[in-house]
Amino acid sequence: MRLHHALNTSVRSPGQVLSNGHFGVSGNGNGHGHRGHGGNGHIQPKAVKVTKRRKPHMKHGLNQAAAHAYGAALLMFKAGFTIAQAIACTGSSTDYIDAMKWIMASGDQDLLDRVLHGQRDIFYVATQVRPLVEMRAAYQKLTPKQRIEWAAAENPNRVFDEVIVPASVVSSTNTKVGFVEMRS
Repeated sequence: MRLHHALNTSVRSPGQVLSNGHFGVSGNGNGHGHRGHGGNGHIQPKAVKVTKRRKPHMKHGLNQAAAHAYGAALLMFKAGFTIAQAIACTGSSTDYIDAMKWIMASGDQDLLDRVLHGQRDIFYVATQVRPLVEMRAAYQKLTPKQRIEWAAAENPNRVFDEVIVPASVVSSTNTKVGFVEMRS
């Protein structure tokens, strides 16, 4: 009954009304029931894969995304802005701001300058400095007794050979100290 009604009331040809046992048009969408490639006689090009931009957008020698994130982090640390307010003011994103906060917390001004000038990737640098920043913060929270217990558990000779000796060499040759003011 449904088929009979469809055939009698349709302005389409019977082949278009019932195609492959189903109502409607089959094929390429041109209404003629042809199988193929788009219906206009031309082969449509395959979709081109869009790749992300690998080179940072630079303006006046600064990586714009890193500079916006730095401005947002400064607004948060110095002016007490929330992350939402800092994003609204700078146009940065939470991912960039989080990465910049780790870089700023490292205290390495030279590294911060290289990120801001597009010489280093902000996310790569953040993943590199984050463990050191976290370890430094955790170590500072330890009491002297806890520090001794930690060193004893980690083998004091190994800590001395792998940490203390190389650190003393670096600190004696390193005269430049980087500092980024941060609000607590």
